[in-house]
Order: sequence, then structure tokens, then C-alpha cells
Amino acid sequence: MSIPEILSFVLASTVLAFTPGPDIIFVIVTSLGQGFKTAFKFILGLSTGIILHTTLIVVGVSTLISQSTYGLTVLKVFSVSYLIWLAYLTFIHRKEQIHLKSEKLQSNYYVRGFIMNVTNPKVLLFFLAFFPQFANLQVPGYQSRLIVLGLIFIAVTIAVFSFIAWLSANSSRKYIENPKFSVAINYLAIVVFIGVAVLLIFN
Repeated sequence: MSIPEILSFVLASTVLAFTPGPDIIFVIVTSLGQGFKTAFKFILGLSTGIILHTTLIVVGVSTLISQSTYGLTVLKVFSVSYLIWLAYLTFIHRKEQIHLKSEKLQSNYYVRGFIMNVTNPKVLLFFLAFFPQFANLQVPGYQSRLIVLGLIFIAVTIAVFSFIAWLSANSSRKYIENPKFSVAINYLAIVVFIGVAVLLIFN
């Protein structure tokens, strides 16, 4: 993988990490109510779940490519279709305001984060559509590149979510619930989804 490819993946991952969703909302709520340290335990749990998803992607992609002559084509069609579908859904819900509801005290936030990540099939589907664009599947050694992408995504997730948790723990929730914040992030996500899909089509 070249430096520009890695940087583009980091940039796209960063934008997507900021996109409003159940995980990031729980991070915000936890940091507001329980503090940064507790929220960080949840973040580590989420990141551990990514390891499992990355492993499943490597195994699944390898099996698809090895057992089907049209494996890469099938994966490309799926990836483009799913990314465009995500862009469509994000556009529909772009103006929805983030509502932060109080959460009951959890005994183990690390476990909560891990379970929330690994039991969400949408996470695996997203990784399956997103990662191949940057892994050069037509070139041997893509398994190791997928692993590297997974590790980079974990690092980006920890960095972005930790920043959000710290910001939430030290700021007022009115800024987070501002509709303009959600709209701006969602539009960025739409650009990333469509951009990656277009690149995949012409790759």
C-alpha cells in the first residue's frame, strides 16, 4: 500500500468515525454521565470487536476469491451497491437531531462495547464493502493488507472516539445536540460513501 492510499483510508475512516450512530451516541452519553475513563473502556471494547470483524473479512474475502472465478466482480458489485445504499440512507436521515438519553449504569463498559460491536451485522457488511477498495484484492498479499487496514481503522476509531469522549466530558451537551453538527457530518459521510463507490467502479 502506498502512502497516498493509506492517507486516503485514514481520512475516510476519520470522517466515518464522526458520523452519528449508536456507538458514538453511547460514547457521548457515557462520557457525559460517567466521565472520560468509563467511556474509554467502552471505546476499547468497540475496538476489540473490530479485530473479530477484520478476521471474518480476511477469511470471507479469501474464500470468495479462491472459490469463484467471478469473486472479485461479485464483491465489487456488492460493495458499490451497499455504499450507495448507505449514502442514500444517510441523505434521508441527514437532518435528524442527535438526542442524548441517560443510560443506566453498566457493570462492565468494555464488555458492553465489545458485544455492541460484534453483534451488529451492519458493521461487518460495512467493512466488507469499505475495506476492499483500499486492499488491492487483485494483487497477491491482500490478506495482510486487509489486516493492516483493520489495525489502522482501530487506531482511528480509538483516536476519534476518545476525542469525542473528552470533548463531551468537558463541554455542554447543547453543542452536541445542535442539528447543524449532525447535518454537516452526514453530508461528509455521503461524500465518502459515494466517492469510495466511484473509485471502486473504476478500479
